[in-house]
Amino acid sequence: MKKFLILFLSVLLFSPLSAQSSNRQVVVPHTIYVGDTAQLNISFTAKAGLLGEAETKGHNPQKDLSAENFDRVPDLNSYTIKRILLSRNGTASEGKANYTLTIIFTPWVTGQIKIPPYKIDKDFLVIPSEITVDSIFSVPKTPKTFVENKGPLLIPGTTYRILGKLIILGLLFITGIVILCRKDKVGLWYKNQKLKHLYSKNKKQTIAALNKLKVSAFDDKEKAEETQKLLRSYLTLRFGYPFSNCGASEIWKGFDEIFQGLLSEEKEEAVENLTGIFIRTDYIRYSKNISFDGDEFSNLVSQIIDIINTLEAQDKKEEDK
Repeated sequence: MKKFLILFLSVLLFSPLSAQSSNRQVVVPHTIYVGDTAQLNISFTAKAGLLGEAETKGHNPQKDLSAENFDRVPDLNSYTIKRILLSRNGTASEGKANYTLTIIFTPWVTGQIKIPPYKIDKDFLVIPSEITVDSIFSVPKTPKTFVENKGPLLIPGTTYRILGKLIILGLLFITGIVILCRKDKVGLWYKNQKLKHLYSKNKKQTIAALNKLKVSAFDDKEKAEETQKLLRSYLTLRFGYPFSNCGASEIWKGFDEIFQGLLSEEKEEAVENLTGIFIRTDYIRYSKNISFDGDEFSNLVSQIIDIINTLEAQDKKEEDK
């Protein structure tokens, strides 16, 4: 009789609450370790309206819940509750709807942990099942078996990139071997390229300075003197001969020593004209009352530029030499 009375009282006390078992409980990830952030999802069906005002917002409404609604105080030494979320799945039908209670937590111990029941509504209680927290040292050992060797996984397009890099490395290797075998010729080629750059720069700077001299405020004697300085500097650097110490009558001698009589007719004429320019500028420099006539100096500069272009041109005899 006493047992029947106790059972009857228990039914009376707990009849207002309906409980949802955890037979639709999912833990994400499936295997969790100490310190991981895990997500416990418990799906259930209940009367519509558990979300309150959020129930009418969107197709799958949701809202955050308070940690104060646990049936008992959680064991904070075993885990930490970070967030509790209730969401509705789909639309309500016939006064009922499908819900998911999501509890995001971090475990701090291994083995079985138990999150206490959660009271969603005054007459609805969700009871989570036990959760297993694995140890990183408890991974089962797999038996040793012979496994077939497999090639590395390649992202699409990686093969072509690797092949391209191998081809480039091969070409660089071959180039290095060729350079080592022909280092004398390569050194000579490099030296010639430096000289060509130097000669080109010398030519451009000389022509630019001559054009600037045409519009300068120098008097005729100063222009004549500066013209000779520019020409002597250009010739000395270009031909490696001390033209800076040569008088007008020695210009021909210098070119004859350089080219050993291999000058073409065009260049012989250019040297003759160059000698005449030195003679004319000497005459302007050292005469008291003599100056350039009209556009004579401008024409003289144009003639010098033509002479420079002629001297810079390569002909077959000079290339052979």
